Amino acid sequence: MSRNGTALRRRRFLRLAGGASAVGLAGVGSARQNNIVLGHLAPFSGGLGWIGPNARKGVGLALSEVNEAGLLDGRQVTINRQDTETNPQAALSGFQTLDSQGVVAIIGPSSTVMPNLVQPAQDAQLPLVSTMAGTLQLDDVGGEYIWRTVPSDSIGGRAQGAYATDQGWETMALTFKNDKGSQSFSAAVGEFFQSQGGQITGQTPLAPNADSYRSEINTIRNQNPDVISMTAATEVTSLFVQNFRELGVEIPLMLSNDVITPDFIEQMGADTMDGMLGQAPAPGPAFDNFASKYQEMHGEQPGTFSGSSYDAMNLIALAMERAGEASRQAIAQNLRSVGAPPGQKVTTFAEGKQALANGSEIDYQGAANPQNFDENGNVVGPFSVVRVENGEWTEVETFSASELTQDGGGATTTTS
Repeated sequence: MSRNGTALRRRRFLRLAGGASAVGLAGVGSARQNNIVLGHLAPFSGGLGWIGPNARKGVGLALSEVNEAGLLDGRQVTINRQDTETNPQAALSGFQTLDSQGVVAIIGPSSTVMPNLVQPAQDAQLPLVSTMAGTLQLDDVGGEYIWRTVPSDSIGGRAQGAYATDQGWETMALTFKNDKGSQSFSAAVGEFFQSQGGQITGQTPLAPNADSYRSEINTIRNQNPDVISMTAATEVTSLFVQNFRELGVEIPLMLSNDVITPDFIEQMGADTMDGMLGQAPAPGPAFDNFASKYQEMHGEQPGTFSGSSYDAMNLIALAMERAGEASRQAIAQNLRSVGAPPGQKVTTFAEGKQALANGSEIDYQGAANPQNFDENGNVVGPFSVVRVENGEWTEVETFSASELTQDGGGATTTTS
């Protein structure tokens, strides 16, 4: 049966079914008369607790613009938030709470918990749009109820692997926080590096609550790699970098995008971080305008995953506007259409609403990346390799989306 046929069959089923999905749709019915309610399920505490506030601010900016422009003839959107606590069980509980509240879509969480939410989202037929989950486990499971506005680790990892290859480094050591999300990205780096002829000298997991990583660093140093790829969130990376400098290791160190922030340099000290490398998604086509508005609203520059969260809110709202209704099925069936060419390029909800009212199809251009969903609900975008110079992350090389998706071939680069 075709995807459209499946969706029609499920709509008929939902009119009759009980259980969590029916409870959710009953909530949607009341929302039609009042506000439209969305869920925001993100890490506001725990190991990734620093990311949740960034996501909340990105969503908040888009929410203010959507409500100013008016969704579906002026209805207002509200957000119900739940904290994943960076914990799969807490995330599942939060998802169930939002489902029972009747939210029509959820702006979703990180790689640490997303794999545990795939089946519940599909069972509830509740669109879940992650703004921060790059895990490889989502690569082929989305496109109907699972979506994400950040590229897969299989794309991001290639940037590190390609840069290492370009530098002529032949051997690499992998080390990572011992959790699913960090393992996923580390594996992507190593696989691409090996596909380009490189050799992995070893893979070293890092316990999340360790008092020291000196032993692990010495193990890595004894492998004598040309470069080290280290993947972890802030708390593990900060201790690792501190021990790394204390031991006087001179091997180039590449860090993951979780710590590619000005705050991390300030926390560790410019001298400690000098010369360290990292990779992060390059800004999307609408980033400059987004960053200006973000600065005006929040008094600071966008943080990690702020842009992808802004994009998720806009895409969900535009999907409802295109469908002419606020329902789970309407969002699921229209997300791809509002974010993919051909169509009039738009960068805000207001622009998209006007274009749709004029009878045009739209192609949303995101702050985080172009936001063109493939059949599995994935997006691709450019990545930059950055280095700490004079106390700032400075772009040294950028890889386009097309370069990073070349199958089996070496990624060519554009040097900044």
